[in-house]
Amino acid sequence: MKEIKAYIREAMVDQVVDALGKLPGPPGVTVLDVQAYGHRPGGDTLERTRMAKLEVDVSDDSFDRVVDTVLKHARTQAGHPGDGKVLVSELAGAYRISDGAFGEQVLDG
Repeated sequence: MKEIKAYIREAMVDQVVDALGKLPGPPGVTVLDVQAYGHRPGGDTLERTRMAKLEVDVSDDSFDRVVDTVLKHARTQAGHPGDGKVLVSELAGAYRISDGAFGEQVLDG
């Protein structure tokens, strides 16, 4: 199981979420508004910008398809600095609160 965190431009959120929703067995997505601080190319000071953070937990079988979808739909035209980043972590486990189920099957609903 993988946890995918994507920091993307606010303007790209609907496009990315819509594309994820068209995948077979679409994953659940959490979207948070965040303030990010980063350097502009060639700059040496931190600048604040508003971004969106998407969190998606997926099975190993869905991982490549979900990451590819985020990369394709979060990129602006030819790609620009500030389009964002995708970070991936291994999940040690997942539990469903309602019935205590454990494992990849809890990611499906």
